[in-house]
Amino acid sequence: MGLDALADDAGAANRFHLARAFRAVCDTPPHSYLVQARLVRARQLLPEGKRPAETAATCGFADQSHLGRWFRRAHGVTPAAHRACCTDVPDRAPNRLRCAPASGEA
Repeated sequence: MGLDALADDAGAANRFHLARAFRAVCDTPPHSYLVQARLVRARQLLPEGKRPAETAATCGFADQSHLGRWFRRAHGVTPAAHRACCTDVPDRAPNRLRCAPASGEA
């Protein structure tokens, strides 16, 4: 839903009037509020073990890179670093090629 449709639903004269009224009440423009809400949701999902790409899609970011740029700007760390800090879930499965040979194999 865009600002034009939202302005119609809210009874505002136009999207600019809605944006000014929103900023007066929330002290932030609508887009900044939306990004912050998405980042709050991402901070909830990452410690639950969700991968950054899955989190980006769930939260409404265009892709993992988009989430990463906003997340780093807001929190100073990447989503993967935040996830690693909050959980013991590894980002990658162990490399199975490095396993020791089974007993009896050379």
